[in-house]
Amino acid sequence: MKIVICDDNCEFLQIFRDMLETLFTLRDWVFDCREFRSGQDLLNANLSDIHAIFLDIDMPGLNGLQVARNLRTKYPDIIIVFVTAFSEYALDGYETEALRYLLKDNLSRYLPSCLDAVQKKLFASQDAFLLRTSSSPITVRLRDIMYFEATRHANTIVHIYPDSRINCLGYLSEYEDAMSNNGFLRIQRSYLVNSMHITDICNYIATLKNGETLSTSRKQYKQICADFVRWKGHHI
Repeated sequence: MKIVICDDNCEFLQIFRDMLETLFTLRDWVFDCREFRSGQDLLNANLSDIHAIFLDIDMPGLNGLQVARNLRTKYPDIIIVFVTAFSEYALDGYETEALRYLLKDNLSRYLPSCLDAVQKKLFASQDAFLLRTSSSPITVRLRDIMYFEATRHANTIVHIYPDSRINCLGYLSEYEDAMSNNGFLRIQRSYLVNSMHITDICNYIATLKNGETLSTSRKQYKQICADFVRWKGHHI
């Protein structure tokens, strides 16, 4: 789970981060967090890989409600949780489709259940996939997986949008079987690519949304292009 905290109070920001890190550790989740101290800085950032935002409302300049409305337009699937000291904003907060509204003086009581709700909303559907690693399983959304890359050993590298990598157990052929009905294309011996992340296939090169390019099989090129066009025709 990739999260963001936005609050203009530096002292509270550190306290809240420490609380989140503790709860993530207790749940054996990877803690991946970015911090912002103003709504404008948050809106200026690229949040395309962020899953959830914990957002203060009472901030100078753009307040949290204004920021949330902008975020909802740009990132319709992002999960928003308001964290504030003022209960009178609650009704306005839910107009932005916020998942929860947390009061700062009750955080220790309600934050654990809030995190579980975020996790459930994010990964409980069939659009999630469990990756086997040497340490512990990791759940990721299919839409976040760009491609699987084979290695010389019984391991597969999973590339997560926009630029993360996870080393997983198992051969690429195993993942190909598991992904057979989820729009993943075997573009060559080493790559199994999520069609959602392909912007173009041309001259034996597949270009991905993050700008990365992967070579395709020359022998299977026509079939790869046909499969991609067929998938695209069903998802426009």
